[in-house]
Order: sequence, then C-alpha cells, then structure tokens
Amino acid sequence: MELQSQLSDERLRETIQRLIRENYDLGELTRVEEILGGYCNKSYAVWMSADDQNRRYFLRLYNPNVVENEILFEHELLNHLKSNGFTLAAAIVPCRKGTTVVHTPPPENHRGRRALWALFEFLEGEDKYSWTCTTLTDNEFTNAAEILAHLHHCGHGFKKPPGADRVQPRIMDFIPTFKSTYSVFLERADDRRCDRLFKDEFTTICKTIDYGASFDIMFKGMKELPIHGDYHPGNLKYRDEKGVGIFDFDWSKTDYRLFDVALGLIYFTSIWDDQTSGLRQDKFTLFLNTYNKACRLFTHIYPLTKQERSYMVPMLSIANLYVLNWALVDFYNTPRPDDDESYSFLNHNIGLMHWIVLQEKELELWVNNS
Repeated sequence: MELQSQLSDERLRETIQRLIRENYDLGELTRVEEILGGYCNKSYAVWMSADDQNRRYFLRLYNPNVVENEILFEHELLNHLKSNGFTLAAAIVPCRKGTTVVHTPPPENHRGRRALWALFEFLEGEDKYSWTCTTLTDNEFTNAAEILAHLHHCGHGFKKPPGADRVQPRIMDFIPTFKSTYSVFLERADDRRCDRLFKDEFTTICKTIDYGASFDIMFKGMKELPIHGDYHPGNLKYRDEKGVGIFDFDWSKTDYRLFDVALGLIYFTSIWDDQTSGLRQDKFTLFLNTYNKACRLFTHIYPLTKQERSYMVPMLSIANLYVLNWALVDFYNTPRPDDDESYSFLNHNIGLMHWIVLQEKELELWVNNS
C-alpha cells in the first residue's frame, strides 16, 4: 500500500516510516499529515492499517531543548491520571519494548543532536479555540472548569519517577529569576515596537515581580498537586459544547493548586478584543464557582480553602507574569521574531498586569462571591 503524505520533506517521511516500523506493532503506516498550530513541539497525525481497519494516532516530535527526563515526567503523570480514572487525556502508546520515548537521528532543521518522539492515541473532537480566543459558550466555560477539578482530583497519589521532573522550577522559585533574565533582555533591546514597550515598562514589571515574590511565605501550606501548567481553551477539544479531550501536558509539574486555577482564569477569562480591558467578571465567577462546586463531587480534592481564596489576587498577578515571561523569552530568544504578533501578546499581558493592580478590591469581591 502506497504511503499518502502531505510532508514535502522526503527524509522526514522516511524517518517516520522507519520509526513506526522498528518500534511499534500497529500494522502498516498508510498516511502522514503534519498538525500545525503548536508553539513548542512538532506534531503529526499518522494512520495505521491493521486487520482491514485504519486507525489514527498522534505522533509528537519534541522540541530539541526539551530534556528527556521532562518527557518521562509527563508520560508518568499521564499514565497515573489514566489509572485514577481521567479519560480525557490521550493515552501513550508504548513501544514494542515497553518504553514510551523513541530516539532517532535528527530530521533536517531539527537543532538537537538526536530527536525524541512519542506516540499517543488520537484525541477526537474539534479544535475551536486558542489561548488568545476565549469566546467560549457558558456551557463550555462550565465544562472546562469541571475538567480542571477532575484533573486535580485524579492527580492524587502521584509520585514522580526517580530522576524525572520539570527543569523549570516551582512557580515561587521561578518568579525571582525573571529580573536577571529581563536585565539581559534590556541590554539587547533595540528600537522595535516590543523593545520600546519593554523598556518603558521594565521598572513596573520588576516591581510586580517583587510584589509576587513577597507572598512566598504566605503561600506555605496551600494544596500542592500535579498541575497542567498550560490550561487554556486551545488545549481542549470540544464536541457539543463539552470538552472531550485535553492535551499539551508539556508544562506539567507539581506545584500549588491555586497557581493552576489562577492561570486557568487568566487564560480563559481574558478580554482580547480590547487588550487592556482585563478579565470578564461573569466568566470569571462562572469558572471559579463551577470549579469549587465540582471539587465537592470528588473525594481527593476540595473547594478553594480560605487561605487560597485570600491569596487568589496575588496569584493572578503571578500567573499573568508567568504568561508575560513566556512572551518575552519567546521574543528575545527567537532569531527573527514577528514584532507585530509579539507586541499583541506583550501589550495584552502588560495591560493586564496594570489592570490587576487597579482592580484588586473588585477582584477580591469576585473571588469571595464564587
């Protein structure tokens, strides 16, 4: 059977064919398509034919900067969630020898000395949104909050495998590193739109970092569990106003539960049509109220505690800094960044940084009414 492929790179096609043939017993590879839209890794849909049936899988080529121990942490967590009844994440397909990561020579334009791959079951459903498109229906908002609560519940009992972990530190160890990173960026800043915005806001950003870091002691004792770390509308698949799949666990780690919830609120309820307008009150309270209600249905998670509710607003500021950091690092570490696109991200999160400070008392009321 002739392989159908949309890949123009013949060497890449041959690499994928050899990878599947030498490591899996899933039948014959009949079709390969690249899945566009990811920022960090490369993804492919692959179709396998066995017993007169075609089945689609998801093949991931990890970013060359990713450390293998991070991938093993992600895979162990996915297996753990599945064992605890979480069925919305794509299951990992183990290799013939039982491992979950495949090593190959690097394809063309892959900067690493070797390539790391993993194969997953394919998540069905519709890719309706992105991290900047948050126009979900109320039913979708509600379901997304319920999924996050279920995910947190199913993380109970997780123990990371020896040597496997996220390289990125926990959030309260990570935040203090931003200032030194940004000082280097400031020295490199030129006269692009993003450079001018960054230089104008540098002092305020550093003050906001200090503000967030000052809560380290106050956060002690809050619930810690495996978090998704990138929970936004674009990482869910939908059908009939329900989330039917969740993916991109690349940023998962063990950290404060409140950080994952706050990050979800920043992502899901941000207003993007007016980049300085902040968060939507109705969606914020709907999401948070639903999350708390859903937690009451599970045995290994509970609604936000008094301590967590008291410190939600500073955690929102920290979560926004986390997203802003991603945008700054991406801009200054990309050889030829898209200045206009990057400006929209930076301007949004810098505007939100100011908005959270101005709306602190109002946000406290939103939290207390949820």
